[in-house]
Amino acid sequence: MHRPYGARNPDLATVNSLLSRLGLGALLPGTAETHPGRHAKCSGLTTSGRRVFVKQIRSGPGRQAAALKRSVAFQDVDVKAFSSAPLLGVDEQHGLLVYDFIEDATPADEIARDGAFGEDLAHRTGEILASLHGLGMAESMNAAEFSRQSFPPTEQLDGLSLDQLTGSSNAALQAWRLLQQDGELVDALKALSRDSRAKPPVPSHCDFRLDQLLVSGGTLHVIDWEEFRPADPARDVGSFVGEWLYLAADRAARAVHTEDDGGQPSTAGPSREEITSRTAVELGRIQPVVKAFWLEYRSHGGPVQPGMPRRVVSLAGWHLFDRMFSLATGMVTLGATQYVAHGIGRRALLGPDAFARLLGLGEWDASSR
Repeated sequence: MHRPYGARNPDLATVNSLLSRLGLGALLPGTAETHPGRHAKCSGLTTSGRRVFVKQIRSGPGRQAAALKRSVAFQDVDVKAFSSAPLLGVDEQHGLLVYDFIEDATPADEIARDGAFGEDLAHRTGEILASLHGLGMAESMNAAEFSRQSFPPTEQLDGLSLDQLTGSSNAALQAWRLLQQDGELVDALKALSRDSRAKPPVPSHCDFRLDQLLVSGGTLHVIDWEEFRPADPARDVGSFVGEWLYLAADRAARAVHTEDDGGQPSTAGPSREEITSRTAVELGRIQPVVKAFWLEYRSHGGPVQPGMPRRVVSLAGWHLFDRMFSLATGMVTLGATQYVAHGIGRRALLGPDAFARLLGLGEWDASSR
């Protein structure tokens, strides 16, 4: 699951050692900038005049090496339809990846929150994902580090381990109770995981969130390939759609807790009808972008397999739960956004056909059912 982390620097002495071996010199003092994220990251200008971006992956035994190998393997994929930051070097021992820095880049999640991610960017994203999913399965992707995952993960749906219980925040335990005590939802997630794993896999990003897309000078770049592997194409599509569903949930939650006339918090709690009404408004706002993305994905040859729109919506629903769990790790209690996201995610998982039509994903050939 995606986890939120604060900004941390990689070990700069180790970074400079690798940069020196790559012939790039070392980071100039005062130019290193720390970036937030799951892993330690920094960027800066080197003494050779090259600006670089450095990530240090720290995972469990074997997982770090696998993530590095997947990142390196992606560089060998012949993808001409979209851009990604070139990988300049790797230090497997210390989990370091060095990339060319993408100048003047803005993460797509920031653009979306500002309301500036329109149908043009949605079209481009659909085209990019169709291109990735249309690649042939390289022989190298049969290696152990590319093994397929059960997704959504189901091992925690029936209960948490003692370590998980004692190590979780109160908000995270609230989130797990919401899910684990909902038998209908648990059954739907288990069925989705089985169904998705049975589908023919395609080369997939497997972490296709808005913050993995950078916009620079009119070009859309896809970054962070540590999870690159064969997967159900609905996984990437569902993650992208899920990002927009979460944005709608956040907007709806904020709107119903703010007065229309002054932007001050309301003293009276919103009614269920107010929340439902505002959620419908926000889902309507994201529909043109989601539909534009989906139509472009299809028109550029994205593999629309039997039942795929239902899986896309269901996996988008799971994405909301994944976001809820990740954010809950740093919270004392779940907030309004998480509860609205829970409601949308449940609706998507238990009624995917109707939800697909609502989002504009219901327009597909009868043969794809």
